[in-house]
Amino acid sequence: MQEKWNQFVYYLREAKKNGVEEPEYHSTIEAQLQLLGWMRYKNEICHKPNLSIGNNGHIQPDILIQKDDKKQFVIEVKRPLHTQIAKDRDQLVSYMRQLKLKAGIYIGEHIEIFYDQPDSENAVSVLSIPLELDNKRGARFVELFSKDRFSKDAIVQFCEDRIKEMRHQESLNKIKDHLITDAQGQITEGMKMYLMEKYGNTFSESDIVGMLASLNFTATPKDGQQPVVVATPVATSRKKDSDATQSKQSHDKTQYSINGGTFQNKRRFVHQLVKMYVEEHPSATFAELEKAFPSTLQGSYGVIRTIDYIREKGIEEYRYLMKDGELLRSSDGVTFAVCSQWGIGNTPRVVELAKKLGYVITTSGEAPAPVEPKKDGMIACALTRNADAKGLFDTTTQTLVVLKGSKINPRHLDKIKPETKQKRDALIAEFAERKGDDLVVIKDASFNTPSGAAVFCVGGSANGWKEWRDENNNELDIYRK
Repeated sequence: MQEKWNQFVYYLREAKKNGVEEPEYHSTIEAQLQLLGWMRYKNEICHKPNLSIGNNGHIQPDILIQKDDKKQFVIEVKRPLHTQIAKDRDQLVSYMRQLKLKAGIYIGEHIEIFYDQPDSENAVSVLSIPLELDNKRGARFVELFSKDRFSKDAIVQFCEDRIKEMRHQESLNKIKDHLITDAQGQITEGMKMYLMEKYGNTFSESDIVGMLASLNFTATPKDGQQPVVVATPVATSRKKDSDATQSKQSHDKTQYSINGGTFQNKRRFVHQLVKMYVEEHPSATFAELEKAFPSTLQGSYGVIRTIDYIREKGIEEYRYLMKDGELLRSSDGVTFAVCSQWGIGNTPRVVELAKKLGYVITTSGEAPAPVEPKKDGMIACALTRNADAKGLFDTTTQTLVVLKGSKINPRHLDKIKPETKQKRDALIAEFAERKGDDLVVIKDASFNTPSGAAVFCVGGSANGWKEWRDENNNELDIYRK
């Protein structure tokens, strides 16, 4: 089965690598379904069939699989660089219910099996499989959906078993989360019972309780070879101090600001930090972003994870910021999410990293460091959204020069105005030339405002007073007259 999976997924991987559009991807999927024994000429692979529903209704699913002219399962197709959203899942489930099918498959940037469990309001995602060779879940997919082995009853049984596994794991995760949240209370109580049984003939209960009160117990997700439970001496042996520390950790509401911006809670602060870093390093691959934000900063969930990884591992999606507008994409086309699991124990590590990366971090209740802008002269600055541009800003004339050697966006943004596009094309013809995949400025280009320079670099609408940053990462707006 593993070899057949490799054959099945190979061309899907190539399509994703080449960024093909949905119609071509659709044809590739239908061709690969024939590897699993389904045949077009037997009307088993139905391409966008127009099906009557009710008296006057019609639906047109992307792919319907039939056997002996009986509907077996339905497939919703999206292009391989698409990022799945709730609307995609809802569309698939709608087809499943209208066709009275228990199973449906989503194929886009990954493969995902959905099951419409009886008496349940929502269909359940029971298995997510990345488009990769030698994947064990892929082999299971081939086993389930090959024509010679296919059985609706077997699919239902598999899905029910998967739901039991997922619920079992969810229960374990809740216990783990509870332990992490209240390590002091739970571990102290458990240790007291153990120590009383082992040393009760030598020490009194008050002796053991007093000794335990001199320790702080913490539980952290295991990462590598780190221990799950850690005991450290407390600064004082009085239990009320330990309780006060625990209470402070449980209810900490510290907020964080980046570069003088809006204060945000921990999860939003980390998300904004990663998003800003991605925007300022548009050529960074996902592997490079993982090095910039190592998983050890957070723990077992990591700072960033690919959507495929989250779904393959069966991790609850609420542990990541995965709503529309929250997902991010690296330069090599990898869609990923930022972890939402942040507390007083791991957030300070991110704060330290942010400072090393050159960001100014202020916590709520802390006065921001005063900025002393230069009042005259030339200010070196940079712009990194969709570009890697260097500039010189004249505080006296408020003009900005985009320097020779800067790399600007070789494409226009989708919503660029026609007159802006025409003007930018003329500027590109005069000041830039293509070198491979890059569009490089070949001579200094002077602009009357930072925003004009930003539009030239970004490829569309841009506020140059905010986009351009000086050597201390301050917006040029602080020099604005």
